[in-house]
Amino acid sequence: MKNIFRLSAGLLLVAGCAYLSFSQTASKNLPSELAAARHQVIETREFKIKRLQLGLVKTGENTFSAIIKNKTNSILLIGLDLSTQPGLWLRRRFQKQFVFQIKPNEQKRVEAIYQFSRVTPEATLQVRFGHPMQRENGSSEIKDFFFDKRYYVGRNNKAVDYDGSNFIKHETEHFEIYCYKNSLAETDFATIGEMRESAFHKISELLQVNYDRKIRLVFYPDGETKKQDIGHIGDGYAFANNIVEVYNERTKLDPFHELTHILAGKLGNPPALFNEGLAVYMSERLGADGLKYLGSPGKTVDQAAQLFVKDGKLIKLEELIKFTEIGSEKSQPPISYAEAASFVKYLIETYGAQKFRETYQKTQNSYEANDVLRNAEILREIYGKPLSDIEVDWLHRINIL
Repeated sequence: MKNIFRLSAGLLLVAGCAYLSFSQTASKNLPSELAAARHQVIETREFKIKRLQLGLVKTGENTFSAIIKNKTNSILLIGLDLSTQPGLWLRRRFQKQFVFQIKPNEQKRVEAIYQFSRVTPEATLQVRFGHPMQRENGSSEIKDFFFDKRYYVGRNNKAVDYDGSNFIKHETEHFEIYCYKNSLAETDFATIGEMRESAFHKISELLQVNYDRKIRLVFYPDGETKKQDIGHIGDGYAFANNIVEVYNERTKLDPFHELTHILAGKLGNPPALFNEGLAVYMSERLGADGLKYLGSPGKTVDQAAQLFVKDGKLIKLEELIKFTEIGSEKSQPPISYAEAASFVKYLIETYGAQKFRETYQKTQNSYEANDVLRNAEILREIYGKPLSDIEVDWLHRINIL
């Protein structure tokens, strides 16, 4: 069982708001994490691993090292997976896998370079050792891990270069809301909180999911500030337990789209067809203009799909189901967002939410040929007909609306 530590942040209450101060009351500090790694001993039938050195733990390149002993009389390969999380709401993580060859009965010091894009008080380094498996293309992938530990390397770390001090924190029943000081989001906090809580209850009821963590909701006053701060281009995105959005007089995203991604993540990780389709559909179902910022403002998802059918631009579902994301230029987002949402609307309103939840849970977001075939087979099992027949039924429905 993994040890999980939660950040204990120092908070100064001012006028009902929490001004952030992360470095004052951390329950564990960086030296203790470094010491834990140095004293870690990992032993299996084949290997003995000791003296894990995490490096300087700073923004930029860092060097991880360990002493590995091959306990057998055979040449062995061992895999190392390093993954960093900057923490707070910063998404730019690093992950890389390394494979080392250890001679019979050899004790060897190995090194690997990892990176932090930023270091916050919540920054973590995940270290995993496992057995590398060779892919068909000759490359290696490490899946069978025998050691997996996350080190909380941001606490009391003098290298912290991002502490969230520009933000004020508010809390509601299901959200931690971070607003730029003196921003419109801070002024509108009460309204934002009410709308997000209402959205939370409606979406979780439809999806029948229980979400027992508070969701971190972060507002930037403009896109440029957000881009400079975290490197993300666009008005909003959701990942893990975080939603990051631009909020100003011109841009106010609906409270449903990104929240749907967070809550639906409890069900599974399906192709973008169902993932993004559900988010846009929920926005429309709950009263927002779901396509306002996605290429067809003012139109329903069915109206937009009808136009694409008429113009011969619609993407065949056998292709769309292969998409692992919608948003990049190659995914044709003005078409694929509306099409995916219209198809999801058809599935839910024709076959019911339970069958769609099952689809969301069982299909996998993957472009691998075997996974794509399996996804198609799952749809046949759930809906009783192949995807091509479901597509015909859906197109018939939207063209007679």
